[in-house]
Formats: sequence, structure tokens, C-alpha cells
Amino acid sequence: MSKLPKFTELFPLFEANSDFSLTEEQYEQMTGAPLPKETYYLLKKSAVAKRAAEHGFKLVLNKRTISFKKMD
Repeated sequence: MSKLPKFTELFPLFEANSDFSLTEEQYEQMTGAPLPKETYYLLKKSAVAKRAAEHGFKLVLNKRTISFKKMD
């Protein structure tokens, strides 16, 4: 079982209401959990994907760097 992410440090980034990107290392440092390895799960079903959607973002994966794009 992997660690559950803590999104506290991501909230200010979501609240800024602008696109942003995080490397795997940055994500792990900020949340205390690694990114899920399976791409579909990461982008559609993971805790971070759900939390991003709650704040009006979608995830875009580019070489294991996730970008948060504001939804139209």
C-alpha cells in the first residue's frame, strides 16, 4: 500500500487559479507520496486527479511532470 498524499501545500497553487507544473520529485516533496505509476489511473482516477478537478483543473502528463490546466 502506498502513502496517501497530503495536499495542504498544493492548495495555494490551486487558489492562485493559474496553470502550474510539478516534477515527480516536487510532487512527492509537497505531498509526501509518490505519483501513481499507471498513467491512466494518475490522470483520471487518482486522488490528485480528483483534487485537481475539485479546484477546476485537469492533469496533463509530460514525461512524468504533471501540469495543472484550468478547465474552460
